[in-house]
Order: sequence, then structure tokens, then C-alpha cells
Amino acid sequence: MRSTLKLTLMVVGAACVLLLAGGFPLMGAPEVYRSGAMLLLGLLAATLCAVAGWRLAAGERLRLVGGLIAVFFACAGVVTVWQFGSSAVEMASLGGAMWFGAVGMACTGLVGLIFTGLFGYLARRAMHARLWLAGAHWALVLIATGAYLDYCGELRVPVRLIAGSAPAICSVTTPDGVQHPLDFTLTVQDFELHRYETRSYSLHGYEQGRWQKIATLEAADGKLLLPGGTSRPVADLRTAPGMAQPFLLLPGEPAQIIMQDIPPVREYKATCKVDTLYRGRPETRQVTLRVNEPLSCKGWVVYLMNYRDTAAGTEVELLMRRAPGRLLALAGMVGLILCTAFWCWSRPRPA
Repeated sequence: MRSTLKLTLMVVGAACVLLLAGGFPLMGAPEVYRSGAMLLLGLLAATLCAVAGWRLAAGERLRLVGGLIAVFFACAGVVTVWQFGSSAVEMASLGGAMWFGAVGMACTGLVGLIFTGLFGYLARRAMHARLWLAGAHWALVLIATGAYLDYCGELRVPVRLIAGSAPAICSVTTPDGVQHPLDFTLTVQDFELHRYETRSYSLHGYEQGRWQKIATLEAADGKLLLPGGTSRPVADLRTAPGMAQPFLLLPGEPAQIIMQDIPPVREYKATCKVDTLYRGRPETRQVTLRVNEPLSCKGWVVYLMNYRDTAAGTEVELLMRRAPGRLLALAGMVGLILCTAFWCWSRPRPA
């Protein structure tokens, strides 16, 4: 066994031990993932991947570079088709004069489709199994580089704004008091909350100075079945000021009350206005933020994290994140997926 292979196995084993130590459910510590040992292992693994990719491409390194460039343009064509194709469909749905814009967007999407076909063909002609494997190793180097840049320069700043009444923000302040400009202005204009259309009921009792849930009630034929075999009509529940849901106070001691449960949240979203400069000209656009559907602008990514009802209105919690290595890491992930897939599917080059 070669010394480099032995070193690689040692690095992989040490990384597995640290990953297990950080993720162990009883005694794990997530800080292990950001420790110096993990950084050192990541640096060593990235170096080994770079060396492995260089050796695998021996004698065909220029061909590998040309093939990876073709892969990049093919992926850019896919993104173009997706972005401009979706814009064309959106404009066409509006009708009227927007059809002209839809045709323009569709033509740009067609150019992206041509790019995908042309450069995809060139990539397939240039690359073979060994070069795809070398590209996968170099993609791992990109991922490690992006992760290291994020570790050194990532900013994550939580922001809380009242929907519809809070002033616009153009900068954020970290907990240590450092202010960072956003290069754009963000305003939360509206907040919408949608719940599932389900009805459930529960019985609560007043015990030890507070209301506690006793049981979940089943509804049958318009009646709620109570513990002990008794029942109450659902129609007896009433609403009152200060009570979020209909209720029914039962007679007797200890005090008991039937409550209609608040339905679970299906979706919540915030409508935001973004004011920025595009090529020196003011630009305003409205963006709808949802969970796992963030907003990207000027190097910042804005995530919708949570909400809270307050006396002043709905307080929306946002996370402002600036990750300098995000694009490198994403490019590496896409490259790793593509190179690994084509390495598996490609036939070995005949000797």
C-alpha cells in the first residue's frame, strides 16, 4: 500500500472519529466541528485531494481543464434556461403587453439551452472516467476552500422587525457592536400566516395554580366524548373577547374547560421590499420570503426564521447571512455530484 493511500486512510479515520464525537447524542459537542483539529484535518484532506486530482490527470491536464470549462458553461446554460424560462412563464401568465417580455425571456432561455447542448457535448467528448474522477477530487478542494472562507469571514446577524410598521434597515450590527452596511434597503411590508383547516378539541383542568391539558377529545355526530362516558355538543362552545378559540367551561369542581385547539401552522411568509442600485440606477422589487426560500442580494442572504405576535404587531425574525465562500462551496458540490455521476457512468478509456 502506498504511503499516500495510508495517509488518506488515516485522515478519513480521524475525520470519522471527530464527526462521531461532535454528533454523539449523549456526550457530543457541536463545537468539535469548528475546532482546530477539524480545520487541520480539512486542510490535510484538501491537500490530498488536490494531489490525487493532479496525479489522476497526468498527461491530460489541459484536457481536464478544457473539459471542466465545458462543464461550467453547460451548467450555466441550465441555470439560464431555468431562470429565464420561469420568467417567461410568469410574464406570459400576466398577458397583455407582458407577452413581449415573455418572448424575450424565452429567446434568452433558448440560448441557454443551446449552450447546454453544445458544451455538454464537448464535455462528454473531452472527459473520460479517469478525468471525471480527477474532477471529483478537485471539486472536493473547492468545497473545502469555500468552507474555510466561511469559517474565517461568515457573518450571521439576527434581525427582528415589526411587519408593516418597522423602519427600513440598510445595515446590521453584530453582538460585539460592529456595524456592517448591506448595500441595499430592506423593508418588511406584510406578513401572512396560513393554518391547516382542521379542528381538534382538548380538555383542560385547573391544577396547581395553572391550566393543564388533561385529554384530547374525540368528536362524533356533533358531540365531544368526555372522560367518564359523558358528552357535550360541539355547538355549545362559545367565543369571547381575549380567547383565541371557542371554549366551554364545565360546571363543578375542580374547574375544567373544553377548548378548540389552534390549528397547526401550514405556512407563513413575509412580503419584503428591496431598494438597491443596479448599474447605477435605483431598483425596487418585492420579494416574498418563506422558510427555506431566502432572498439573495449584494452578497447577503436573508432567511425567514420565525415570527412572534406582540402588542405592536407581528414581529418577524430574519437572519442576515454573508458567506464569502458560499458560491465556491456550491460550485464544488455541483461539480462533485456531476463528476461522480459521470465517473460511474462513463466507460474506462481503452489503453
